Amino acid sequence: MSSRIVRFNTLQELCTPHGPPPRAATVRRWAERQGIRYKYDRHGGIWTTLDALNAALGLVDPQQQEGREEDNI
Repeated sequence: MSSRIVRFNTLQELCTPHGPPPRAATVRRWAERQGIRYKYDRHGGIWTTLDALNAALGLVDPQQQEGREEDNI
């Protein structure tokens, strides 16, 4: 898997760095509050990309990112 993908277990650590790993619903709410775009994995967790994290942090303007044609449904 690409190193640009941020998997669910890493998002759990970012969501709650100290203490037990949070549940999937907690991680989803945290990601939404932080403005992180994500997709669901086949296990009910979520995943995202480094680009999405950078955009949520304001390091990259999300309007300047090129959209992929396959994302347009």
